[in-house]
Amino acid sequence: MISYSVLGSGSSGNSYLIGYRGEALLIDSGFSYKELKGRIEVAGYAPHQIGALCLTHLHPDHARGAGVFARQSGKPVVVNQAVVELEEVVKLNIPPPQLQTFQAGVSFSLPPFVITPFETHHDSPHSVGFSIEVGGKKLAILTDTGLWDEAMVAQIEGTHLLFLEANYDEEMLERGPYPYFLKERIRGEQGHLSNGEAINLLNSLQRGPEKVYLCHLSKTNNHPKVVLKQCDEKLEWVGEVVVCHNGEQYNGTL
Repeated sequence: MISYSVLGSGSSGNSYLIGYRGEALLIDSGFSYKELKGRIEVAGYAPHQIGALCLTHLHPDHARGAGVFARQSGKPVVVNQAVVELEEVVKLNIPPPQLQTFQAGVSFSLPPFVITPFETHHDSPHSVGFSIEVGGKKLAILTDTGLWDEAMVAQIEGTHLLFLEANYDEEMLERGPYPYFLKERIRGEQGHLSNGEAINLLNSLQRGPEKVYLCHLSKTNNHPKVVLKQCDEKLEWVGEVVVCHNGEQYNGTL
């Protein structure tokens, strides 16, 4: 049995855990170590059971806790090879023996997990999503991208479980308090997926996932009720949808 947890998503911090037979993989670490440790324990694991932490990108809400996690747990942190020398990585102060790298598009193994990083479109250099195979199942994490393309679709086709960004409602963003430049950043090609774009992606899949967690909702420019209403109206894909409230934890099994 595979266990998983949205440890938290949204502006307060983002992190995901995938577990199998006592081993766990952590994706992103946007919380303090104390907060992250508590959430890992709620998911039924302890930090020593985490095999590695893989980072999708370097924005603080995904990576701020990576250095402390590495130093406290002694576990490796795996980042895109293309960013390893950037200041954002250096500032995390990850002990050099624990800093490992991957290449986008090249699968790598952290037993029992096989992970394929794929490129996304975001204003953090060389950002990625991940598809993960373990225990005969396939999971994928796709957040923080301004658009989706066929290469991404190929990676998430046939997944059993998908964590997908639905960051903003277009009307709420337009009418909201953000300055124009920030609105343009969010809805630009290097920004985030809107509810409509996430729904269109799901509708494009030939072999959709059994279950989708719509996550990374903006506190200001979205609301779970808005997401659910749009799903009811526009979503053609048939499967279970969970809309994640900002900062809340969701645990489950496959």
